[in-house]
Amino acid sequence: MVRQAVIYLEKMDIVEINRKTLELHKEIEDFHLMMPADLEFCVAFAKNTPGEDLYRISLAYCVSLIVLHPFKNGNHRTSLYAAELFLIRNGCEFRGDMDSHKGIQKWRIEHEERLGLEKRFAQVAATDSPKAFAAEINRIMGEEYGLRILNWLRESYG
Repeated sequence: MVRQAVIYLEKMDIVEINRKTLELHKEIEDFHLMMPADLEFCVAFAKNTPGEDLYRISLAYCVSLIVLHPFKNGNHRTSLYAAELFLIRNGCEFRGDMDSHKGIQKWRIEHEERLGLEKRFAQVAATDSPKAFAAEINRIMGEEYGLRILNWLRESYG
């Protein structure tokens, strides 16, 4: 069996996800890409994620977007929807349900608050080094936060 080439998301795909999400939630006035360079980093980071594990690459989109917070609003939703769109474009089908989708979003926010991850994310985003960005995002992907999201992606799109 010949494996198809991986279809990556581009910067404008993610901008459109954020715009549509805010529009859907009647928050379109908050649509603003504040950190274009951070969004470009997220796209490159996902493309440079080693291996061919689609779920790990989708996690790279999800975690890098939430850590670097490139948008004024909707970063949590955008980060998960970007991971999901990546999987869909690469032939995975959603097999989960909306309750589990809402559950992973709620867990992420509560986990971030409980562990003070927002402060940690802000410290990473304030760094000037792309190498430091990548190292910290990879660390977060391997911790409970990233692993739980990864498991949800595998279960929901397996």
